[in-house]
Amino acid sequence: MGVPVRPERVPAEEVRQRMLEAGRELVLRTGAALTIEHLRLEEVIQRARVPRSSVYRMWPYKEDYIDELLCYLAGPGSWFNDSAVFDPETFAVVDRVLADNKHLLATADGRRALLCEAIRLATARNYQALSDSPAWRLHTALVATLGSTRSDEARQKIAAALEDAQSQSRSSMVTLYGYLADVLGLRMRDAARTPEHMILASGLLVQSLALRNVQVQATITDTPGAAHVDGLLNAPLPGPGLNGEPAPWSLAAFAYLAIIDAFTELDPDFVPPGNP
Repeated sequence: MGVPVRPERVPAEEVRQRMLEAGRELVLRTGAALTIEHLRLEEVIQRARVPRSSVYRMWPYKEDYIDELLCYLAGPGSWFNDSAVFDPETFAVVDRVLADNKHLLATADGRRALLCEAIRLATARNYQALSDSPAWRLHTALVATLGSTRSDEARQKIAAALEDAQSQSRSSMVTLYGYLADVLGLRMRDAARTPEHMILASGLLVQSLALRNVQVQATITDTPGAAHVDGLLNAPLPGPGLNGEPAPWSLAAFAYLAIIDAFTELDPDFVPPGNP
């Protein structure tokens, strides 16, 4: 007779991490954000490849696991898990626009053109990245269903984790505004209206348009009127480009620019960095 193979001994913290990550993968794969409580614990255990006995010692009831999974999805397992910002390429777009067109910094009109171009490209990128992201849709679903979470304790933990993630997003965008202000000579129109106000308003605007786009794309083939809304959301609109040339703008970018213009203006006395 062969020697019995002992089951793998997995440390408790590794069991926890494997189970939470396996649950996250299943939710993202199936799009089950609104029905997360229907996850089968046995399927998660199988995917995590951990001992059943360890799992049930850690979470005697499936509901206990679901609560911790929701907290994980809202916090360490959220779309901020691997990066300080949702979409680093959005920031890279701004860098490229400014680096490739430094000659425009010499005049107020040139700085205005650079501001518009950065917003045109970066907002379009961010809007599409949000629309295409299962992780962001999961985050949004957690926000929408927060009130239906079973226990008060879990609800408070999830709410705190979600707010922390959103705070990180606002902070990174405020940093981006500071960068643009330094390079382009932007200033707030009124000290009572802060960059945080502006970033909150503009970020929520783009996210709401992206959420509407997700809904439209899911129903465009069989819902009357969806194609019309798709055109409004996604058909290019003519707008200002660099060097006086027209450029295609998205609705999201035009709306974002309107908020930026409501809060900021170009400083007429600004001297670009490096100029005497």
